Amino acid sequence: MELTELIKDYLATELLSNIELDFLEGELWETMQHISEINTLTMAPKDICNKLELKEKSCWQLCCAAVLDITRPLKDKNQRVVNFNKLINQYNLNSK
Repeated sequence: MELTELIKDYLATELLSNIELDFLEGELWETMQHISEINTLTMAPKDICNKLELKEKSCWQLCCAAVLDITRPLKDKNQRVVNFNKLINQYNLNSK
């Protein structure tokens, strides 16, 4: 499984299995735990960002957070996106 392909699959079908969603959760958690070790994040294509209602040039991990916020919402709407954006700003990470 690959994060980018799962996000693309979700946008095409609006369906992901529990195993695929668990994988995305694990990937996002792992990234958040090791964010201080990351230098840059890879930018998602404009159409992906637009479909997920994210800013252009958002990173794939932020797209992952958005998919999880849609499919497995937490108490506060868009909580994963908000939290990951805070980390991006805190660690001054740029998308490439």
